[in-house]
Amino acid sequence: MKTNSTKPLNKLDIVMSVFNQEHIIERVLFGIFRNTTTPFNLILVFDGCTDKSEQRALSYIKKTKPKNLISTTVEKADNVYETKANNIGFKLSKEEYMITLQDDMIIKEMGWERRLTYPLRKFDDVLAVTSRSAHDIRKIGAGVEDYVNMASREKGTLSRDIFAVRDIINRGPVAFRVEYLKNLNYLNENYAPAWLDEADLSLRAWESHKWRVGSFWIDYYSPIELGKTRSSDSTMSWDINNRKNCEQLARDHREYLRQNIKHSEDIKINENEVDYVKDRGTKMSHMYFPIRYNPKTARAVIGKHTAKIKEGIKKTISKANIVTEEEIKKFGIKKLIKRKLKMKK
Repeated sequence: MKTNSTKPLNKLDIVMSVFNQEHIIERVLFGIFRNTTTPFNLILVFDGCTDKSEQRALSYIKKTKPKNLISTTVEKADNVYETKANNIGFKLSKEEYMITLQDDMIIKEMGWERRLTYPLRKFDDVLAVTSRSAHDIRKIGAGVEDYVNMASREKGTLSRDIFAVRDIINRGPVAFRVEYLKNLNYLNENYAPAWLDEADLSLRAWESHKWRVGSFWIDYYSPIELGKTRSSDSTMSWDINNRKNCEQLARDHREYLRQNIKHSEDIKINENEVDYVKDRGTKMSHMYFPIRYNPKTARAVIGKHTAKIKEGIKKTISKANIVTEEEIKKFGIKKLIKRKLKMKK
């Protein structure tokens, strides 16, 4: 890695594209405003929203008046989905560093932006840093997507003190060096509407400039039920587009893949090395934590608790020798209770 004396972070841009997230958009903004300790410009791209996402987001910004928010830029797109919507926001970025995060990610860590950009500011040959997942490609193509050396926060394979350099990164949150991103002409829109555009970007960065990418741990909350990828109001076919882009990535980077290049390198960055700024986030007293009823999330949570309750009932009545496990499997709990009551009568 090409090292330098760590560059300061005086300002940055935060870019987010939004699609129908009226139930959680305020919580997502709360996470950004509460935990960002560096002055920043917020760039929002509302992509084909048919709900109250934009209205609630702008109202929340007006009410909370975040301490470190310099400016807010709002753009609209006609449901072009992630790749093109991200590019709209990326091209508006003017600062040296920019972070993009998805509209279902709630930041939980104070000073997250200083930590996520730190490898960019320490190493001159780094294009992008994700906090989700970075991995090497073993094989990719028609019906095949096989990765190795995965460094993933969500899967527990990324230590907090490791910057894991790999072939490619996976989306969100991702910090970019804007000059390098612009040099590469942003995301390749041939991969639109979404998927593997960041993988293509990672490989182009290496092939043309020997720039690297990797993952570095920050704390955020992003359960699958908050995402819009496979939701009923999405107009994009996930599985068809994913297969198409696997084939395209194999064609576009055939020589790289043929050489079986791997970039696995784990670089230790101690916690006390990161240049955090103390007491610079927006205080809780200046904000409110927004809670709205989200039917999709509620169903998921209720489903999990219901399953646990049912399992508890099964274990209890089985241990009490009221019924056997075979009877539970055969009849179910409700029918068994009715049968037992009838027998008592």
